[in-house]
Amino acid sequence: MGAFVGRDVLLEFAIANEDALVGSLNFKRLGMMRGKSMTTNWDTVDTTADLSPAFTKTNLVTFKMVEFSGDGVSYTEAAFNQGEFKAHVISPGATTGNQPKAWLRLTDPDGSVYVGPFIVNEWSDERPYSDTATWSISAMSNGDVSFTPA
Repeated sequence: MGAFVGRDVLLEFAIANEDALVGSLNFKRLGMMRGKSMTTNWDTVDTTADLSPAFTKTNLVTFKMVEFSGDGVSYTEAAFNQGEFKAHVISPGATTGNQPKAWLRLTDPDGSVYVGPFIVNEWSDERPYSDTATWSISAMSNGDVSFTPA
């Protein structure tokens, strides 16, 4: 398939706790997005000791953190699901124990997929005087986020 542009990447969400089964989730598209970014970081611990080879530092990984950030243009139509997602992030209900939890699924045009549970730790609205109203989110993994290549 080759190169692709970000507008062809699909972001979907399902409001559920981290222990939900992926196959049971009802994913909905979060529409009218512009930017979508997924970042994976590993924490490391230093395992260097007095007999490390050639006085070279050695490490092991301990924990993985996957972070999503994205932004879009504010639309009021229900078809884009922005209102539902925003309402859940700002005032999460009993379904998720009053926590802003959601599963995110990011699908590239070639069929590669990130999917997993997240806590949405930021929702931001921008309403400039003479420009388009926009929004942005950031979320951090809250369990196993997997990547499956096409």
